[in-house]
Amino acid sequence: MNKVKIGNSIIGKREPTFIIAEAGSNHDGKIEQVKRLIDIAVDSGVDAVKFQAFKADKLFNTEEIVNKLKKLEFKDEWYEEIFDYTKDKNIILLFSVFDEETVDKLDNYGMDAYKVASYEFLHFPLLEKIIKTNKPIILSTGMSNLSEVKDVIDLMNSNGNDQIILMHCVSQYPAQIEDVNLKSILTLKKFNFPVGFSDHTLGIYAPIAAVSIGSNVIEKHFTISRDLDGPDHSYSLEPPELKEMVNGIRTVEKMLGSEDILPSDYELGQRKSRRAIYAKNDIKSGKTIKKDDLIILRPSPRGCMIPNEINNIIGKRARKYIKKGDLLKEDLIV
Repeated sequence: MNKVKIGNSIIGKREPTFIIAEAGSNHDGKIEQVKRLIDIAVDSGVDAVKFQAFKADKLFNTEEIVNKLKKLEFKDEWYEEIFDYTKDKNIILLFSVFDEETVDKLDNYGMDAYKVASYEFLHFPLLEKIIKTNKPIILSTGMSNLSEVKDVIDLMNSNGNDQIILMHCVSQYPAQIEDVNLKSILTLKKFNFPVGFSDHTLGIYAPIAAVSIGSNVIEKHFTISRDLDGPDHSYSLEPPELKEMVNGIRTVEKMLGSEDILPSDYELGQRKSRRAIYAKNDIKSGKTIKKDDLIILRPSPRGCMIPNEINNIIGKRARKYIKKGDLLKEDLIV
């Protein structure tokens, strides 16, 4: 698998899950709320915090919707202050971008990567603009079929960009459990890029489950409170839930371990509690040993013969007298 670097984080196979706290537009048009969301993200232990850098009049052709969304825009005058703020807080700042002009604007601040939302997945002019920045691109695939995913990857490859993270996503708010289809993560992995999950379900189970089947990135909406007004608050995690999700993901990572079939250090110490071969009866010296002369019991001390060696004992002769209950050892048979 190709690996992608965002900031100081390496994303890919055998790397820690890259966790993005998606603040989106949950700042409600207030810079102090932006900072509070960043503080919550830092406290939760995520790797990055992300906002949406849209201009309402470049998103919709409906005046009513544009007017409603304007108050949720990330203000141009905030950028410098918020980039400095996240730098001081030692957290990666990401943005979803929706138009080429915003890409130019953000690139001046030294973006580590760009996020492209599902609704922009086939916005090739926007993708081509981002490609020219030579920065990693996180691509949400909501609403897309496999053929469309291939088309976008072909576009990236033809422009020499292999810094791609594909995000499984269900463009439903909130997403229903029966529609989540986490196994599609396994299909996306066949493209040999890091794959993530941009989650819109309620709760924390879906992202933790996604990590268990190999998701390299998790993106999850969060808010200060679900009681706030705004389109995204109702399905976002509150601060304690965000922290619980991060802890759950890190716990699952430890559980996943490696693909090697090997006993743990603790288990190696427990091997003495396996079974071994003992004498069921007194066995005279020179006697041919039969199956009925043997019994398999715990424990299995050092130097013992273990049950899968029983056929190497049956039919052999006792080198010397073996008392009932004695442990069978190689030097006792001939």
